[in-house]
Amino acid sequence: METKTFADRYQSVLVPVIFQPWARHLIERARPQTGEHVLDLACGTGVVTRELARLDPPPGRLVGVDHSAEMLAVARVLAEATSMTAEWLQADAAALPFPDDSFDIAFCQQALQFFPDRPAALRDLRRVLKPGGRVAFCIQQDIDVNPMLKAQAAALDAHVGESAGDAVRAICGLPDAADIRRLFEEAGFGQISVESTALDLHHPDARAFAEGAMGGMHTGDKLAGLADGAIDRAIDAFLSGLGDCLDGRAMRFPHVSHVVLARA
Repeated sequence: METKTFADRYQSVLVPVIFQPWARHLIERARPQTGEHVLDLACGTGVVTRELARLDPPPGRLVGVDHSAEMLAVARVLAEATSMTAEWLQADAAALPFPDDSFDIAFCQQALQFFPDRPAALRDLRRVLKPGGRVAFCIQQDIDVNPMLKAQAAALDAHVGESAGDAVRAICGLPDAADIRRLFEEAGFGQISVESTALDLHHPDARAFAEGAMGGMHTGDKLAGLADGAIDRAIDAFLSGLGDCLDGRAMRFPHVSHVVLARA
């Protein structure tokens, strides 16, 4: 049986449930125009770029950048399967390999909180945007308003270890709107809007989602190495922690983030 990579699990489980809905929401908010050059920063497996390519008419140049070669490999395979045209580059967000004034718009979903040097990344992003260029980010809010993540962290704390739970809490590592606004202001952005936004997300099989989510997080597979019984107990704890978000076999949960719109 073929072993799936971390990026494969991320794509098959997390992208359809979480990252594709957010990609569509950000695109709707940013309204890319025909011919615009678009950067998908920290693109992962490329869901924002794929959604952009489906627009009729599509924007102009599409470029996805990520630090992970594994994620980019999945992005390339998926793009080739639909014959879409995009560029995929491995790079540090704080040292983008583009000339000044290269892009009209940049998207970045659920990644700024993980950047080692957030101010440097935002400064370099502003550098590669054209004057007046737009950004559309989403950044996870606090774990207490995100019941799925809260249940996941508690289950990992109890059955894997606190460091595993900390990996989930890191997803909520930049929850304060004032801090986000300050980062964008100090990087030289203007017309900054930071808006609390909740998407109602759904998965028909909560157990399958739990297994995949814990094995396809930003920070790696937290169930690897556990015995089967221990994995089952961790998943059971996750399902129990969902509370009202669990409806029989299915789950439905609010996913609450800040949406940031700004101009260079």
